[in-house]
Amino acid sequence: MAKPVERPAALGQQVVTSLRADILSGELAPGDALVEATIGEAFGVSRGPVRDALRTLAGEGLIAASGRSYRVVGLDEKDIRDLFSLRELLEVSAAQQCAKADLEGLRAAAEAALDAMRKAAESADSDAFAQADVNFHSAFFAFCGNRRLLAVWEQQVPTFTELFRLTTALDHPLLSTVESHRAVLDIIDGGDPDAIAAGVRELIVGGDEQIIATQKALREERGA
Repeated sequence: MAKPVERPAALGQQVVTSLRADILSGELAPGDALVEATIGEAFGVSRGPVRDALRTLAGEGLIAASGRSYRVVGLDEKDIRDLFSLRELLEVSAAQQCAKADLEGLRAAAEAALDAMRKAAESADSDAFAQADVNFHSAFFAFCGNRRLLAVWEQQVPTFTELFRLTTALDHPLLSTVESHRAVLDIIDGGDPDAIAAGVRELIVGGDEQIIATQKALREERGA
């Protein structure tokens, strides 16, 4: 929290991104106080952007009001498992609906994300890979033809993006991940709802446990 933010992007967004990363990595632990004036001084910004950032994080359930300030809530193991259960329900439905909606649009957006994933894997850029990975999955929602499903997913995207960043650097060879994602895209083209559900679940299963293990490892490192 001690590094001043850069100016080009919206200040509130920069603050919320940094705080979210600190919360989900455990750098800010459950119960830690978040005071506007202290955060503003640490980031070198006024209270306005900090206030916006805190409201956003409260809306995501990562912090909660405590008097005139906030305290960190974070995500415990049950939260992470619940989040992935929700993701599975949403993503399976979106992918199945894509098969009956805009396959051409889905293919174009997903292929662009896969290309970005491949380039990031080749350059060992885990942050770029994580963002491209989120973009791939978001394409299911963007082209499923269900705007309410898309709206629910978009509420979860910031949290998943940061969780992906936490684990991507520890993932198995990233190029093989690209191929497994491409295989699911081909399955959606086939249009079989059961096959689509199985393919999507294969990409998701185990992700929650990987994140839980990563968080434990980070806590142990800090404890050491």
